[in-house]
Amino acid sequence: MAVITEHGNTNGNHSNDTNTNTNTNSNDINSKMEGISKAATESPHLGERQLSTAQTIPEFFAKKNIFVTGGTGFLGAVLIEALLDTHPDIGTIYVLVRSKRNFDPNERIKRLLQKPIFQKYNEKSLAKVVPVVGELTEPNFGFGSELLQEMIERVNVIYHSAATIRFNSHLRTAILTNLTGTMRSIELAKQLKQLSAYIYCSTAFCNSNNRGLITEEVYKSQFDPYEMMKMAENDDEWIDFTQQKCKSFLKDHPNTYTFTKNLSENLLMAEMSGLPAAIVRPSIVYGTLEYPMKGWVGNANSGHLGFLAGFIKGIFRTMCGSANAIIDIIPCDYVINSSLVMGWYVGTRHIEQPEIIHCTSGEVNPLNLAQFCDIINDSVERHPPNSFVWKPATKLRNGWRYNLFFYLFHLLPAMIFYIPEKLFNLGMPQHTAYEYMRVFQNGTKAFDYFLDKDFRYSMKNALRVSSMIHESDRKRYNFDASRCDWSEFIDRCLIGIRRFYFKESAVTTKWHRNYWMAFNILHYAGFVAIFAVLLCVFGPLLGLKIGLPLSLCVWGFLIWL
Repeated sequence: MAVITEHGNTNGNHSNDTNTNTNTNSNDINSKMEGISKAATESPHLGERQLSTAQTIPEFFAKKNIFVTGGTGFLGAVLIEALLDTHPDIGTIYVLVRSKRNFDPNERIKRLLQKPIFQKYNEKSLAKVVPVVGELTEPNFGFGSELLQEMIERVNVIYHSAATIRFNSHLRTAILTNLTGTMRSIELAKQLKQLSAYIYCSTAFCNSNNRGLITEEVYKSQFDPYEMMKMAENDDEWIDFTQQKCKSFLKDHPNTYTFTKNLSENLLMAEMSGLPAAIVRPSIVYGTLEYPMKGWVGNANSGHLGFLAGFIKGIFRTMCGSANAIIDIIPCDYVINSSLVMGWYVGTRHIEQPEIIHCTSGEVNPLNLAQFCDIINDSVERHPPNSFVWKPATKLRNGWRYNLFFYLFHLLPAMIFYIPEKLFNLGMPQHTAYEYMRVFQNGTKAFDYFLDKDFRYSMKNALRVSSMIHESDRKRYNFDASRCDWSEFIDRCLIGIRRFYFKESAVTTKWHRNYWMAFNILHYAGFVAIFAVLLCVFGPLLGLKIGLPLSLCVWGFLIWL
């Protein structure tokens, strides 16, 4: 059973804070959390809760009504599909959508349900997915009295996955979305008359300010989550809020995302004691391995999938990080499977405190960056796209070598490529290569932190829960990555990006292989062209005697680079 525990930072000592306005001492926080926890156990509906006797996941979700936040995102869409797939008699799936001017929420859900992953469902099944308009940070999500009462009377399970996933969102935005939004979902959960399960989608990175083996426990936040929510509501606190002041709050957290996710977990532990709640912590989420279809990647714009989309078009050709660092990737359907399993798990037994599991792969099936680069290079050669800007290939580089390569072989070619890109509609959709390079640069800076450090995530609780799944559910709801074939998985992701993002055929033909061979010849011809340019520059200026060896030296350096 999980508890809030104190863990050291990088030097092994828990950091102390002297700002009395925003950080209470440990006794005050513990006292406050104990009081809130007591209030939670005294919820008027808690005593009425009856445990489900369902032995299987489908049996548990039969006739259950679900409320989902973040349902229009990549993970959310796969979650909704998986819920529909659990049982033909699943109840209503209420999906929170934001209210916008000239915006029809029904049309947005209709577009969502037109995605390929929903093709197997008939109109009757899809009609169970119902949009509810509301604001994540508003009390009761801003629902009208009739809708709120309907939710209180009918909803059994809450999946809260809505969050700002930008690593470096403004601190106030991150608090309001990730922390206050979580508080609103908790408030609703505690009003429900028939709460069976509350599942919070967190992240394995929420404790990335720690080193060594990160356990499946809630690591005590350095600031009081309640005080941080009050601060976010106070306009005066954000006047002249500098980056330096932001860092004073983040301390040893790498960004606002991990900081607020850790706060949210502490909030959930305080508020949901005695209630059927669980926290699922995925690592780097890629496309699906198996369900609802192989290689589904959504729009491939989120997370590290954006890197793969640029990679297979030959736009992103380098990675920064240590060769031996573990890149802890996990299939999207494993994350969803673990979320469904945890819904069943906490809904069928008495839970004293929220259960926490990691949905990660590093401890059971590690993949380092060097192996990752080899796999994606091999995969794209076997399954090249219909077109690409240059021969797709990536290589690990660090420090000045990485920066120099980026400016010479990413940014400069993107600027040169701008005109033909516009004229002939080449490259990536929606944005120019130059624009993608800027996004890539910012994303790399944010992601570097997680690729050059030794993060390890315990799977003890996750494997324990996994072992309790009914035999009939083992294959369908598997989330143990120990037997995942990374080469096969990456193949499916790259083909999925071709098929679903670039709208190309999923079949690799002889034409694709000939196209690859042609670009391979051009790739090496480019080396010759670079030498010719260098010789044409240095030869006339310095003479052949000096210009030739100098050209060879510079050329050799660029090839090495």
